[in-house]
Amino acid sequence: MHVHIWSSPVRLKNGAGQPRIIATTEEAANFLLLNWPIETGEKFVEARRACLDVVNGIRPPDDARQAFIDACEEAGLSVVS
Repeated sequence: MHVHIWSSPVRLKNGAGQPRIIATTEEAANFLLLNWPIETGEKFVEARRACLDVVNGIRPPDDARQAFIDACEEAGLSVVS
């Protein structure tokens, strides 16, 4: 399986303050499916779509990165630079 690495990782803190680093589209997709704190949201849906598009070769990996960041902000997850 091909891994779609981002230009720079996304560092975030979940609701419990636990740090997490997401560096690939596949890690983001896994986090969105298994660890996401809310079950809905426009940015959440777009992030999942962007991840699928990247895996299918339709969009570049950093499109998923930006969509993931937007979804984190929508969900109230703290993105740390």
